[in-house]
Amino acid sequence: MATPTRPCRATTDVSKTIKHSGQVLIWLDDSAEEEIEIKGVFMSLFDNVFVFSNPDACLELIKSVDTDTPCLSILISGKYGQMLVHDRLQPLIQVKYIYVFCFDTVKHSRWAQTCDKVRCVFSDITKVVQCIQFDMQNASKQHQQNDQPPLPEVHEPILYKRERFIDDYNLFDHVGLNLLLESSNDGIEDFTQYCEAIEELDFTTDDRNDHPETLQLYFDSKKTLQEWYRPNLSFLDINSNDLLKLWTLRWFVRGFYRKLTMEKEKFSKDQVKFTTYHATYLAVDELDAMKHRIGQIIIITEPLLTYTDRQVTLNSAQAVEPDKYKVVFEINIDSTIHETIPYGQIKDGEILLWFGGRYRLYKIEYVDDQDPYWLLSLNLCPTLDIKPTIQTLYGYYLKELCDLNDLPYAFGRLLMYKGSYIQAEKWLQASDHYEELAELALRQSHYEQAKDYLDHLPNDCHRANLLRVYFYLLTMNDDYTKMRLILLRILSEATDKLVRARVNITLGFIHLIVTQQFEQAFEHFTIGNDVMQTLLPPIHPDVAKSYLGIAYTYYSQGNFIDAKKNFQTAFNIQKQSLIYTHPDLAKTRSGLAHCLSTDKQTMKNALNEFEYALNILLEAYQSEHHPEIVATRLNMEQLRKGKQLLSRNTLLDYI
Repeated sequence: MATPTRPCRATTDVSKTIKHSGQVLIWLDDSAEEEIEIKGVFMSLFDNVFVFSNPDACLELIKSVDTDTPCLSILISGKYGQMLVHDRLQPLIQVKYIYVFCFDTVKHSRWAQTCDKVRCVFSDITKVVQCIQFDMQNASKQHQQNDQPPLPEVHEPILYKRERFIDDYNLFDHVGLNLLLESSNDGIEDFTQYCEAIEELDFTTDDRNDHPETLQLYFDSKKTLQEWYRPNLSFLDINSNDLLKLWTLRWFVRGFYRKLTMEKEKFSKDQVKFTTYHATYLAVDELDAMKHRIGQIIIITEPLLTYTDRQVTLNSAQAVEPDKYKVVFEINIDSTIHETIPYGQIKDGEILLWFGGRYRLYKIEYVDDQDPYWLLSLNLCPTLDIKPTIQTLYGYYLKELCDLNDLPYAFGRLLMYKGSYIQAEKWLQASDHYEELAELALRQSHYEQAKDYLDHLPNDCHRANLLRVYFYLLTMNDDYTKMRLILLRILSEATDKLVRARVNITLGFIHLIVTQQFEQAFEHFTIGNDVMQTLLPPIHPDVAKSYLGIAYTYYSQGNFIDAKKNFQTAFNIQKQSLIYTHPDLAKTRSGLAHCLSTDKQTMKNALNEFEYALNILLEAYQSEHHPEIVATRLNMEQLRKGKQLLSRNTLLDYI
């Protein structure tokens, strides 16, 4: 996408822009200016979008384009289509495709059938977009067939959602758990309601005719761990990355944690170093993933009931599960290592390990016994990586969210940082935190929703006004002078240095993409980056993103070496501070792909990076029409055509 224009622009200048552009859309519709979300989609599909409500001005522009080959896509309302398509637009050499968006499809399909340039007549804008994308893909394939040799197809990698075992990044989960443990929000009523709702009273005892009145009473805070623990209690089915369930069970989780911590202190006095075992079954892909993780850290998100005797462990395994392998975790524990998860002895030979444990996998071997199994050897590690940079970032997040003194609000913010935007939205909607909700809506390209949230925010709030500028930039508002004035006013009045840094990054975007003033863009991006580095922990994700504008400025100037260095710096930070499916990583992977695309020897690598980015974005946004998804697909098509890629021109790739 590039700058969307309106009929007030000089026709001569615009026609020159079109002649030197790639994909161009002309949109003629009385209500086009009101379709904010649709604009965002088309901005990402096309290099230039020109919006008209005046048919004469629209025709004047189209005719002014000096070309011998069809190059324009026309999106037109039924009203103007009936007036103009057959006699005025169909004969023009400049027009390649026509798409009709109308309510009365039966009526307008009649005249459209006589015009071979009309590709579709739909009342559903989603179908119109799909038709446009289909035509773009076909054009791309045709180009590949004509150009030899074609680039090899790259298959999309599958991103598995690991629930029991996740990679070594648990910072946000650890922050969430500690927020819950330190919160004064009691939660006993939620726990009681949970116990009443599940109606599993008979699971509290093997004798179903002799059970307590409620699960809540069964877990008595005065009882010892050994007195109340049973592995089939429903409220023990907890997971370190399930904030919703942890919140519901927060009263129980706090009590459980305290009891297990006390047991750990007692048990560690007698057992400094020991080995314990846990049996389970892994699917083929899970076991294969483990084989590739030897020497690495894994997080086991569930509580583990373990046995100090391996044979007892094998006997405890459930019946053989089809298409799965029996696996025994051999867990070595050194009680002198501090800051590990709590654990405690349930009874002789049985040890319970808290959920969210962090383990280093150092060996895998196949035991070809009468009852064969795979033995995975693990060492229990500190729950959070002991690197100073990780510890600093953890402390920063924990303090920031604790200071909110509102646990649901803190969880919403935490999920935003984690990149779980859909989940975050649910937490924040509960208490109408409009600023965060507006940002979430913008990031997900829900522009109408964002506008509603912004309307609730005061006009004298600098953060809110910055979000309003984001909104204007993302919805094709081309009054850049007004936006620049708003940003400069925030810059002169705001005392929050982080807000000022974000303003500089936004000004950098305008100078880079809109006015193409590279020196000014570089200056603003650099100021934003310097402030972020000064105020935030070294591996804070916002520090990483502040390098992207600098990188794209170098890229636009043809300095691909320095561009790649800055993208790589951002990527190195993100690998330490974000899970690999975080949408911010997709932004950086796309930037790296841009640099790799400049060398024929690394074009395949560029496509691979785009594929990874695309999969991340699809998982995060779950919408084919999100601007970053559309832009990524378009970049891949351009790369396969052998075209040089331009710097990303959607603000979402910079903030």
